[in-house]
Amino acid sequence: MKYKVTSLQVVAWVIVAVMLQLTGCSKQAPIQTTHTIDLAGTWQIKLDPDNVGIEQNWQDQTFSDTFQLPGALQAQGYGNVPGPDTEWYGNAEWAGKGGLNGWGPEWLDNYKKKGVFRMHHFLRPDRHYIGAAWFTRTFEVPEAWRGRPVSVSFERVHWVSQLWLDGIHLGQQTSLAAPHQYELGVLEPGTHKITLRVDNDEYVHMGYNAHSVSEQTAGTWNGVVGALTLTARPDVWIERFTVSPKPVDGMLRVSLELGKTNSATGRYSLSLDAIGASEGNNHDPRELVIEGDVAELNDELLRIDYPMTAQAKLWDEYEQNLYTIEAKLETATVNDSRQLTFGLRDMTTDGRHFRVNGFKTYIRSVDDCAVMPATGYAPMDVASWRKVWQTYKEFGLNLARFHSWTPPEAAFVAANEVGIYLKPEVGEWGPVKTQEQFDFMRAEAKRILDTFGHHPSFVQLGLGNEYDGDHAFFEAIINEWKAYDDSKLYIVKANSWSPDNADFQVQRGIWPERSIKLRHQFGWPPKPDRTEFNLSPPNTAIDWREASSSFDVPLISHEIGQICTYPNIDAEIDKYTGYLNPDYLEIARDQLKERGMYDLLPEMVESSGKWQVELIRETFEANYRTPDMAGFSWLSLADFTGQSSAPVGLVDPFYDPHSYVDIDYVRQWSAPTVLLARMPKRVLTQDETFTAGIEVTHFDRHKLVLNDLVASLRTENGEVVKTWNLPANSFQQDSAQAIATIELALADIAAPAKLNLLVESPENNLKNDWNIWVYPDTKAPSFPANIYVTKVWNKATQQRLEAGGTVLLLPNIGDMKGDLPSMFTNHFWTSIGDKGGQSSASGMLIDPNHPLLAHFPTDAHINWNWWDILNNAQPMILDSYDSIHPWPKGYRALLQPIDTWKINRKLALIVEAKVGKGKLLISSIDLENDLQNRPATRQLRRSLVAYITSDDFNPEWQIKPEVISEVFAKETGLEEPIDFGANALPIDN
Repeated sequence: MKYKVTSLQVVAWVIVAVMLQLTGCSKQAPIQTTHTIDLAGTWQIKLDPDNVGIEQNWQDQTFSDTFQLPGALQAQGYGNVPGPDTEWYGNAEWAGKGGLNGWGPEWLDNYKKKGVFRMHHFLRPDRHYIGAAWFTRTFEVPEAWRGRPVSVSFERVHWVSQLWLDGIHLGQQTSLAAPHQYELGVLEPGTHKITLRVDNDEYVHMGYNAHSVSEQTAGTWNGVVGALTLTARPDVWIERFTVSPKPVDGMLRVSLELGKTNSATGRYSLSLDAIGASEGNNHDPRELVIEGDVAELNDELLRIDYPMTAQAKLWDEYEQNLYTIEAKLETATVNDSRQLTFGLRDMTTDGRHFRVNGFKTYIRSVDDCAVMPATGYAPMDVASWRKVWQTYKEFGLNLARFHSWTPPEAAFVAANEVGIYLKPEVGEWGPVKTQEQFDFMRAEAKRILDTFGHHPSFVQLGLGNEYDGDHAFFEAIINEWKAYDDSKLYIVKANSWSPDNADFQVQRGIWPERSIKLRHQFGWPPKPDRTEFNLSPPNTAIDWREASSSFDVPLISHEIGQICTYPNIDAEIDKYTGYLNPDYLEIARDQLKERGMYDLLPEMVESSGKWQVELIRETFEANYRTPDMAGFSWLSLADFTGQSSAPVGLVDPFYDPHSYVDIDYVRQWSAPTVLLARMPKRVLTQDETFTAGIEVTHFDRHKLVLNDLVASLRTENGEVVKTWNLPANSFQQDSAQAIATIELALADIAAPAKLNLLVESPENNLKNDWNIWVYPDTKAPSFPANIYVTKVWNKATQQRLEAGGTVLLLPNIGDMKGDLPSMFTNHFWTSIGDKGGQSSASGMLIDPNHPLLAHFPTDAHINWNWWDILNNAQPMILDSYDSIHPWPKGYRALLQPIDTWKINRKLALIVEAKVGKGKLLISSIDLENDLQNRPATRQLRRSLVAYITSDDFNPEWQIKPEVISEVFAKETGLEEPIDFGANALPIDN
């Protein structure tokens, strides 16, 4: 059965046509259809570094070298071998003044001596080239194409193209996201020559580090990496065919543009027919037919409402109901058709929340920063993207924010299948203030909407990232987008000023001062005193409710969870089989071997990674605890290989989970529904009462019924200390919904102890758990009289040791070489310079079974019980790139912080040594001040005193005095400041 739109004239035309056919009064013309020729294959290539090709008419030349398209020229060995003098894209903006030239900081001097260029800034390509490249080939036009209009399409060009046909210039295209399409006109059958010039230099300023154009991740490749297609059209054809994924009153909004040649006449019949295309979707709406006169066709879009009926199935992250719709255009001599796969969904805002198909939805998003080390550009196949989106699903995520770029068609297709929402961006990361930028970004946004707008996964669109711009332009472009396509939600920039007409906000703090916070890290550059991790004692009560109540639209916190781990060098380095090289991993491996630490790599990865997971988890839960919060954007699920490298992900750049990641554990706190415990303290003493407010953040589509919720407090060996049967209740979609408050006096707990609070609902397959620590409420022990305690390393201390004494050296913070910052958190985003930025380290090697820690229960990695200890400590440098008297390569500290992967110094917080006839223990942890308010430090001191007075204290290594002296050697001269003003990131990051 079909719907039919017709008239008396149409009926008469049909009758006449049938009669003519029956009587044989006319000769049947051949039926024309759309034909294509694949231009993939061998092309000729010539690089144009001096930009002389146009002047010298290279379109009339043949070239001696060959190239395979689709492809990127750097991947096929074209370009220059990069070195210290390479002129990179945006050469002066990254890494301070001087840009990227040279071998790098002094800890990379070894490579300068060897003459082997290595760098940390981004993945080093085997070949590098910025400028024009010319590609040419011939093709054959078949006789069947005579008199028919021909066009050519190049998918994924980077990023300005010009085209010549048989030496005649046909124009220029500039899109980074949409195919470059050219009209070739009517071609005579036979051989023709096509010449394509592609220029990857800056066409308009998008920011030197925008992931759409820069070296930082996807890279400045040159070429065409998608489909290359010649198309011959019939006399009447379907030029454009798209649909809106937003249903309106049971209708699918279809847009078509029909083209025609000057000679085309007669009547046409246009049919639309949709059918369920995904598993379980058997819905089959009726066909709709529209008839008309070819003469009435013009370049205007036909807008048609196609009835989907009340039986239409919707698409979202839970159910991926997809349809295929076919448009058929027929005349007496033409039979043209197009197909689209689409889904119906409606993402809207409702006050401070998002809704998808009417249900409140919490955005659990990730910044996709174009990290694509296997190819060096966005994969063009659906299978590669399917792996990415399935990994998102495994980690409980539902949206990908494409940080300053737009992915290819394959990413949208895979997201439709898997059920991931997508937010492309027009592609900028810099100030937007010029008319040239306005013009390009307007046009590019329209191309993105036209090309990818039918995909149900495409739910939001933004301009780009950070920095500021022209506010009038920001307001205008939001209005333009809304008028052009109302099926998406729109924002200008993430973490920047956003106009009132934006549909939602993405911020790290509330403008203008940013003193109202939206994430743990605030302020730039990152320092220990600019993160709630360091400023607030361990708790699970932090939330961002003051910020979330500042807007009347949905609010997403910007780039949370930027917590680095130590990269798993051996597991990852062999995966780089393409033209991009992970120098930062190779450098780290070399430095570990130089310091005698390479054998510690597995422990470093595990210890650093376990702590990274806990820090990331707390950033997630702080968002879930915030009333009226609409979601978060995480940087990033995958490690970030640009901007001097930032291993911040729980998966590597190839989307393989790290060895230390337990996905089931992650899903406890990364999911539509998360159980929460709001605990004001995680480190307590026996004279205190443990308190936790049990809550739930629930954004699944269905009402949550909790009839079996139980909380229990257990010891490390599983013994149940207390059980609470929590009240039954049901919950709609909302954040931080209170369930009950539980408490327990801790006087009877055998301290010190690590306890675990478990909250679970077996019927709903929900659980979450948190560790707390309980310490004795006793005074700190005194140091024994027979141990010489001193704060300085001097001649008197050495004489004590030479005479056979036992010395406990407790230097003041600030007395150590390097004057490194504290190290409770891991590095934020990346490590910066030789002082690390927010932290001195990414984790610490801890042996829980060492006698030093016999009275201080601990994990093999940093946990929340180390907060006070590490906030009042400063790492010692035992061996570094500039060490004159390093400690032995095989030496292992009792507590060894894990240095940045960029420098790989051997660090320590507690060391022991034989010096002369005596025994020395050095602790650069403050074990003396304000101990009445520092229970964890008191307990560590108690354990250290027990150790130093026991037979277990028997240092293995004989260390010379000059080696120890270097630990306290202060640098001379002025410290060279880091030039953050010239850095790629805005001060307000």
